[in-house]
Amino acid sequence: MKTEIISDACFVEQFKNQTLDPKHFNHVGHLRLAWLYLMDDEVDLVIEKLSVGIKTYAESLGAKQKFHLTITDAIIRLMAERIKRLERPTWQQFLQQNRDLVEDASAVIHQYYSEALLSSATARLNVLQPDIKPIVGDGA
Repeated sequence: MKTEIISDACFVEQFKNQTLDPKHFNHVGHLRLAWLYLMDDEVDLVIEKLSVGIKTYAESLGAKQKFHLTITDAIIRLMAERIKRLERPTWQQFLQQNRDLVEDASAVIHQYYSEALLSSATARLNVLQPDIKPIVGDGA
C-alpha cells in the first residue's frame, strides 16, 4: 500500500494541530518537518518549536516515551550544518546527499554521543552536549 503524498503546507498544518496521520511521521517525516522548519527559522528556534511539537504529537498518539530531546536537538543541528553546504538546497537534494541520516541516523548520532550518554534519562528530558565530538563544523 502506497502512502499518499501531502503538500508541505498541509503536512506542517496537520502536524501542528495533531491530525497528521502517523504513517506520514516516520523517520523521513521527522526529517521533512525539520527541513521545512529550517527553511524558515534559525536553528535554536527550530529546536524549540519542534521539541514542543514532536513531544505534544507523540503524547497525542500515546507514545510519550518515544520523544528524546537530545536526539531531536542533535538531528536538527546536524541537518542545519549540512544544509549550509548546499548551494541551492532542495529537500530531494538533501535526501540524496545525506543518505546516512536517512538510512541510519542512529549511527550518525553515535559519532557525536556515546551510548551511555544517550541512554540516560537526563538525555531524554534535557539537551546534553556531545561527549565524543562537537556537531558544529561537522565535516560529514
